[in-house]
Amino acid sequence: MEAVPGLAMSMVGKLLEEVSWEHATSYRQGGRGRENVLSAEVMMALDLLPRDRFLGAAIRAARGAERARNVLISEIEEAELRFLPGDMTLTPSRAGNDQLVVQPDAVITSPSSFVLVEAKRVRASSFQPEQLAREYVATLAHAGTRIPLILLLGAEPPVLVRGRGRMSLEQAISSELESVLFRAKNEQLMMDRMVDQIPEAFCWITWAELSAVIASQAAGFWTTDPSVDASVQRLAKSISSSIAWHA
Repeated sequence: MEAVPGLAMSMVGKLLEEVSWEHATSYRQGGRGRENVLSAEVMMALDLLPRDRFLGAAIRAARGAERARNVLISEIEEAELRFLPGDMTLTPSRAGNDQLVVQPDAVITSPSSFVLVEAKRVRASSFQPEQLAREYVATLAHAGTRIPLILLLGAEPPVLVRGRGRMSLEQAISSELESVLFRAKNEQLMMDRMVDQIPEAFCWITWAELSAVIASQAAGFWTTDPSVDASVQRLAKSISSSIAWHA
């Protein structure tokens, strides 16, 4: 089916597109425990809930990259959330089929912010050795003049890196950064400066913390319209229920 010009694929559509490239048997039981299913359920609700009261509250509750988070929070009502946006090259200024790419779980953009969202399972999961370095390079390359930020959803430092155990973000990224930059042929980013900026570009929140924030915000939410209140409560409850179900 051809895409309709001007219309973006829905989150469910993006999820089904992702499923089409994977073994469908892994999605039995509704994809329980799979991070892309959980991410779709949570991101859809966050996209529909009042932005500052819910997504904004989640960003405020995250840790790390305080300046970048504050910039995003100040523009949260203008932010656009895209789920499974597809391949993101590490050198968007260069053409060619030999590009290194990453596949973010979501991207949040606002006039002054560019945010890559990396979601992990509620159950223990690890990063590929180059994953964080690649995502860091891609985020900086695509941010342009905007403030770059990477939100780790469901993971907190020290992060588990496959074959290497627990590592700080600085260790996990700097150990692979030179190789990634060389193969990406990105000559616009300087390695030394990038290593220094790692603490300014990463923030994180666990699934349990996100669930608690959303529940707290829902408990204090009230308008003069009972129908609006009920709708907000249903959406907020769907987030907590999804996180609990995938645990």
